[in-house]
Amino acid sequence: MTRRANLLLALLVVTSATLAGWWLSLSSRPEVPQLAHGTLIEPTRILADFELVDAAGGRFGSADLEGGWHLLFFGFASCPDVCPFTLATLHEASVALDDLPTAQRPRVVMVSVDPGRDDPARLTAYVRHFDPDFIGVSGTRDQLDRLTGDLGVPVLIGEPDQGGYYSVDHGAALFLIDPRGQLRAVLSAPHEPAGIADSVRAVLEFSSAVDDPA
Repeated sequence: MTRRANLLLALLVVTSATLAGWWLSLSSRPEVPQLAHGTLIEPTRILADFELVDAAGGRFGSADLEGGWHLLFFGFASCPDVCPFTLATLHEASVALDDLPTAQRPRVVMVSVDPGRDDPARLTAYVRHFDPDFIGVSGTRDQLDRLTGDLGVPVLIGEPDQGGYYSVDHGAALFLIDPRGQLRAVLSAPHEPAGIADSVRAVLEFSSAVDDPA
């Protein structure tokens, strides 16, 4: 066999081994789960940097979502229906996930889109009425627009009436953030405790299988 033929044979062997390894990795990769009321984001999506204000008036930003799982919900304390229902549902879902290791239990963060009425103290009291572990954060209109725009959350602030009252309309989706601070899943309304808990478990199982942090 000529030297050229030997080189071609060696190249063919290496190429075949590479393709075999690639095919094996694909075939062994877990199937992306179909969530009952939502979508798993694969691959994960990096969030744009943002900065909000927490209960103590301090900074709450992108880095604060790292190191653990979080569920983001956008609402406001004066909300008459969707927000209290969703927060009560999230509490029940959290109870259903109590058997998970602490590092895998998502912490609920409500982002108020009504900073004019929801100062840190009021917002904290509101979310803790539903669960003492819930976090309430807000920010300036520009800061909120940056985050809601990045996640595609619709927000519409009405014009104040003569008494100063104004309406706030917003999306009701939940955003599951992984320990890298990246978007892992979007859970769509209507929400119910078992559906949220089942979706979170499915995402955790998949993420663990593909070596995402858990």
